Amino acid sequence: MTTLIARNTILSAALAVVLASPARLVAQQITVTAAPEVSALMAACTPTTAQGAAIRDGLVARGWAEVPEDKRRAALAAFSAAHMWSFLPNYLSADRVANFEPLTDAVESAANGADAAFLASGDQYALILWNGDNLSCIWAGQQSDSIDTLAVQLGGFPHSDRVTTRAIDQRLEEQGRSWTRRMSVGRTPVPDLPPSVAETGLTDAARLDRSPL
Repeated sequence: MTTLIARNTILSAALAVVLASPARLVAQQITVTAAPEVSALMAACTPTTAQGAAIRDGLVARGWAEVPEDKRRAALAAFSAAHMWSFLPNYLSADRVANFEPLTDAVESAANGADAAFLASGDQYALILWNGDNLSCIWAGQQSDSIDTLAVQLGGFPHSDRVTTRAIDQRLEEQGRSWTRRMSVGRTPVPDLPPSVAETGLTDAARLDRSPL
């Protein structure tokens, strides 16, 4: 029963990736000035007119490519580990690691969907998920100043030697519709990563989720 509950929780988290429901705060434009790739992805996903397929094509034009099939599972595992804080937000690090394999299964299932793209550029990965006007742009990479810069723009990381995150939630009206949008960044120290993927060094992560009300 415990295993079933855990799996249902994880599948619900994976679904939340697609159908994000951010908290509602006063609208303001997100300004992104971090390093080129994560900056370009977050900026491309910010407009309410942004479409998943067009974002995918834009990344490909920038040199991103589909992950080869023989490397896809390993890449998805490392990517999932970097985003455990966003996929399993109510879990402590030890519980996230304990549920890492079923989480990776759920993320892989989402990435294999018809309205999805999982791309790589060097040691960076991007997962784009869309469902109608719901959009999620999810990035992971090795530690760099990029996420520090984004975190400062969002208010700064709290002081901690463990997993740290920062986010901004927005509500806005545009094109005659109401929207919610959330941008979040996080860093998972290598000791908090699952041992099977720790050597990849993918510690930094960012995502932007948008949906109409």
